[in-house]
Amino acid sequence: MTDTDLVEHTATAGAAVEQAVAVFMLHPQTYAESVGAGYDNPLAGYVAGRGGVLGDATGATVAAAFAVFEPTGLVALWEQGIAVRGAAAAAQVYWEQAAAFGRSYLVDAEGLDRIAELGERLITAAPTSSLPLFAGWKAMPLAEDAPARALQVMFVLRELRAGLHFNALSLSGISPIEAHMLNKGPRYAAMFGWPEPFPDGADKKARYVEAENQTDHRMAELVGIALESAEAAEFARLTAAALTTLRGNVPR
Repeated sequence: MTDTDLVEHTATAGAAVEQAVAVFMLHPQTYAESVGAGYDNPLAGYVAGRGGVLGDATGATVAAAFAVFEPTGLVALWEQGIAVRGAAAAAQVYWEQAAAFGRSYLVDAEGLDRIAELGERLITAAPTSSLPLFAGWKAMPLAEDAPARALQVMFVLRELRAGLHFNALSLSGISPIEAHMLNKGPRYAAMFGWPEPFPDGADKKARYVEAENQTDHRMAELVGIALESAEAAEFARLTAAALTTLRGNVPR
């Protein structure tokens, strides 16, 4: 396998992982479960749940780790969320929600044990320096059953790639709101709490493309350390298939 093939397979798996975990994070069922767990605002449940692995951190620290959210709103959601049951317990609730989501909607996907096995090898091989959310989730115990474990593994890998990308964006000089506008545009920017007017960052488009390339290449380096060439291709195929299964199974 050439370096180009490895980067392509890594990018394919990265996109599948990101989108599969987003299905869980953004699904109305997940929001309803957060409300049922005591979070009147499900977004506060999300922020406290995802950020809870950082421990009893300040809102400003959590906003820095989340990177691409408007910080004032993120701080408010964090404080609202941790008031319910604290940080560590919020993370545990969210982790169990992810496991249950996998059990419900990934159970008939191909190769779940293999997704977990290969993904865990990548998680083990990846360093945690400058990747606080990845470091926190890497330390969380995984479920024993394959559907739950596979989605949790994808969750952790999503934090790995996201953290690498945030670092690349920071070095590029692209602001978080500019990154949103260069990626998915104003609707996405608003979803992350940013107020109008939105700077479009058009003069930094080339930098954004380079940051994406740097992220893909760094991830490919880590995949190359953890997996054989055929395994990298297999992981890309299985995660893409898992995303298709998940999308087909979740209620609309």
